[in-house]
Amino acid sequence: MIGEPRVVRKAAFAKLVNVSPGRVSQMIRAGLPVEPDGRIDVARGREWIRANVDPKRSAAQGDQTALPFAAQPDAASERARLVREQADHAALKNALLRRELLPAGEVEREWADILRRVRSRLLAVPSRLRQVLPHLTAHDVATLDSELRLALEDLANDR
Repeated sequence: MIGEPRVVRKAAFAKLVNVSPGRVSQMIRAGLPVEPDGRIDVARGREWIRANVDPKRSAAQGDQTALPFAAQPDAASERARLVREQADHAALKNALLRRELLPAGEVEREWADILRRVRSRLLAVPSRLRQVLPHLTAHDVATLDSELRLALEDLANDR
């Protein structure tokens, strides 16, 4: 057989009319005539395309939901955004592995430990002062203890 075949499969028809097989599927859903065996009559298919597809109309002017993702005009920007997100994810993962970033729970536990040590040392001040300054009365030491506890309580309530 010489020349173009009369009836072809979808992939062959896509090559003949210079579109993707996915685009041929869209045209079939839009009414491109198909033989009962699923093949496409080349002459009728080309005629349908001439009658139903405006060659001057760009994909950007059509219904974007009907187009495959890769054919949408903003697909390139979405792909670029996805690549940036993947790069950010990899950078964060690498920073975690290098211990440049720490999990929030770990940081919170460490700060809680530090603050517990600060609290216990502040509460120990009155008894240490009593040893270093023997002239302080029990009332003086109790007053210092009470003021330190009040200050710690105020700090705890400020959160």
